[in-house]
Amino acid sequence: AVHCFDTVQRVDREVKLGSMVSVAIPKSTGGLLVATPTGLMTLDIESKTLSAFCHPESDRPGNRYNDGKCDRMGRLWIGSLDMATAANRGNLFRVDPDGSWKKMDTGFTVANGLGWSPDNRQMYFTDSFRRTVYVYDFDFRAGTIANRRPLITLATTDGTPDGLTVDEQGCLWVAVWDAWRISRYSPEGEELLRISMPVPRPTSCCFGGPNLDTLYVTSASVRLNEEALLAAPLSGSLFAIRVPGVRGLPETTFAG
Repeated sequence: AVHCFDTVQRVDREVKLGSMVSVAIPKSTGGLLVATPTGLMTLDIESKTLSAFCHPESDRPGNRYNDGKCDRMGRLWIGSLDMATAANRGNLFRVDPDGSWKKMDTGFTVANGLGWSPDNRQMYFTDSFRRTVYVYDFDFRAGTIANRRPLITLATTDGTPDGLTVDEQGCLWVAVWDAWRISRYSPEGEELLRISMPVPRPTSCCFGGPNLDTLYVTSASVRLNEEALLAAPLSGSLFAIRVPGVRGLPETTFAG
């Protein structure tokens, strides 16, 4: 399902797709670009209809798409993983507005959160299996990446990096799965702040609101046993956090 939440009226609209969906990004031509196991689709919210857009992983039916985000040129970057999380089967793709695509990197196990520095010189990309957020050199005009290296690596006892966003100061906000927290990191990878969450599995975060000063955090209830759900009954909720003195950057719609 795709949820459309009105933050002013506090009304949530659910659109059930009958399929797993992992990404929903507004398109400049209308509707949403959504990622399903059978490809990237255009979703018309009003009619609830899906139409095929492209399918970079069509030759790997055991793979599905996971997290995705648009760079500031409106190109979609999206990672994939093996549905059984077999090692090193995931890829990173760039999808252009005309539906063409290119495999940009490979060998990931659980492809996850993405983001860009404010100056568009770095791109961040997460492999949750390796508990690592990588940084690439990013060529904004060409839409290419180079020189991948680890920026943040968490200890096995310190949770797993999931989705992320970048604020106007270039700091990374990372949802840390199984650690009950969101962490803020400097552009050099130093942890600056931890925000405790009432749930163990925050999944991603994004700045919103009129001044981009509200951090919205999604969370998961999947695969939590009854005892865990009793300890964290808000699992699966959407949270809003005000962080004094911090503002985000506008997210980009897909240019197609």
